[in-house]
Amino acid sequence: MKHATWLLFAFTLLLVQRTHVSRAQRTHARQGLNRENPTVKIPDQGTVLGKEIAVNSVRVTQYLGIPYAQPPLGELRFKRPMTEPLPSWTDVKNATQFAPSCPQVTGQLKLHEKLFMQLLPPDMPDPGFDENCLFLNIFVPSEGNRQNDQWPVMVWFHGGDFNTGTPAIWDASVFVSKQKLAKWPESKIEINVTWDDFCGRQVLVVTVAYRLNILGFFTTTDSEASGNYGMFDQIAALDWIKRNIKYFNGSPNNIVIFGHNSGAISVGLHMLSPLSKEKFHKAIAMSGDAISSVGTLEREKPIVDIITHRFGCDRRPTSRLMECLRKVQINILIKHSSDIVSWGPIIDAEINNETDPFLAQDPRDILENDNFNAVPLMVGYTNNEQVLAYMEDNSDKYPEGKLSSENFETMITNEFKAAVEISDDNSTCELKPEMVTNAVIFFYRPYPTTTNTTVFRARYLDLQTEKNFAAGLTHLADKVAKKKSTVFVYRFDYRPKTQPIAKDVPEWAGVPHMFELPFVWGLPHMTGVGGTQWNFNDKRMSESMMTMLATFAKTGDPSFVERTVSVKWEPYTQDNPRILIIDKNIEMNEPGAVDYKAFAFWNEYYPQVMMEAINNCCNITSTATTWRIFSHSVCLSGVMATVAFHRFWF
Repeated sequence: MKHATWLLFAFTLLLVQRTHVSRAQRTHARQGLNRENPTVKIPDQGTVLGKEIAVNSVRVTQYLGIPYAQPPLGELRFKRPMTEPLPSWTDVKNATQFAPSCPQVTGQLKLHEKLFMQLLPPDMPDPGFDENCLFLNIFVPSEGNRQNDQWPVMVWFHGGDFNTGTPAIWDASVFVSKQKLAKWPESKIEINVTWDDFCGRQVLVVTVAYRLNILGFFTTTDSEASGNYGMFDQIAALDWIKRNIKYFNGSPNNIVIFGHNSGAISVGLHMLSPLSKEKFHKAIAMSGDAISSVGTLEREKPIVDIITHRFGCDRRPTSRLMECLRKVQINILIKHSSDIVSWGPIIDAEINNETDPFLAQDPRDILENDNFNAVPLMVGYTNNEQVLAYMEDNSDKYPEGKLSSENFETMITNEFKAAVEISDDNSTCELKPEMVTNAVIFFYRPYPTTTNTTVFRARYLDLQTEKNFAAGLTHLADKVAKKKSTVFVYRFDYRPKTQPIAKDVPEWAGVPHMFELPFVWGLPHMTGVGGTQWNFNDKRMSESMMTMLATFAKTGDPSFVERTVSVKWEPYTQDNPRILIIDKNIEMNEPGAVDYKAFAFWNEYYPQVMMEAINNCCNITSTATTWRIFSHSVCLSGVMATVAFHRFWF
């Protein structure tokens, strides 16, 4: 009887609240409008016309292709985005279609990209490519809008190795519309009952386009072109969101940045950059390690020579080089620089004379000095990140990817002998690459000795996931937790149950790169996509993933309780580094489920081995020597030793 009384009270309260909202002044996103004509006036720019769509009987408003900076054309190519003044218009701007994507090569998808793209609607419109591409898209929940309770704002930076990618494939309509009923209290009436307690934790999502490849990251390694333009684009977008999202009923005081792969690297770097401070309030980084993914000026210098030669420009002065490159036709510029895969953010402190640099130091130094933006953080990775790349590279060599003991050692030796190579053929520098290879083989060789080829395959793939993803993400988590910000870490182990979603991925491959994203973006709840009938368990997993992310965005804690599913996610601390294992059951890790020693190997021991391996080449007392150990390069008394690395983002 008490339960029935509680239900009656709750629904009565909700009815009163909804009536109050309907009689109150409409939110900015709905002022004086009907469903066919949703418009928003953006100060200093103009009015945009969006569109309302129905997603599983719930309405969502989309505002697509809103410019957040001037077109980066002509003299603005290879420069920071210009935001004063912003683009403006007098007539109502049609914001119902995605704007063109930033220029990039096409037709070179990796296997994990192909598998994900197969899940998207086959009739998805192609916005094309254009150098005028600095736009963002806003997805607004249309149901339950409240004047005095703005939506949390989640800002998505897409992946693509900083070479490719587009926000046009990331439709957040399902994410912002999915309704979830919270668990009904059974014994008492909560005083702070709100409509949101019963209609889910809706959020507003913004997806951002930013310059890529040579357009986003070329540098002359001097102040003429300091690079990192793609990162400054993201900062400009965050500034626009901070200033204008309130007109779409989003909260400028609760902005969450999130991304996957290079998008996750971007998230991590914004936590490290002084220029991003106070532009966001929480962060989510999925399968992307910002600590080990930053370039140096030394690495970029040979690229300047390559670009100069390819486009027939004068190398010096660099002002003439840039004048030449700004005149090159865009499709030619992209085509003839597309084989350079190392485009990405760099440490720009030495060449930035405009304002503060985007990155003043190496990420590890920034973290060690506690000089970063510590906000509530969620990070995670899948249990077999690089298995699809491994399958692509080795399908013809090894049946089912199985490795003999000899092949296991050969692959590690080849990879890590290249970890330190001298670019100067005349150098008398003596390296000890065997120290590096021996250390890695010793740590990952299975004990006791075995001839089981599947064991060697598993150990090699563990190495790739732990080195390139898990170690860096947990290192960031450690440092953020040390500053007393709440941190949550996950490992995604769930394989989709729907056929044919995983039919091309054998069971031994586990959960590869990108396999969490269909669940994060609600693809199992999209109707009419390729005729796929998603399994009920997959739909429930998608609901859980969306709820955890949205709940974290709203409260800073991704734990939730609902009728059929509940997740108690314990924070990650240095003293108690718990990791949530997301599988059929979503539970904190049991002892032995996570190899913490592997994280320590890559974060603590491996850098020491590298230092010893190149010690004969280093004059540590020299003030001219820049001494850094990270995954791109180490400057050794004027000699550049290049550390091999793998970029593996989408």
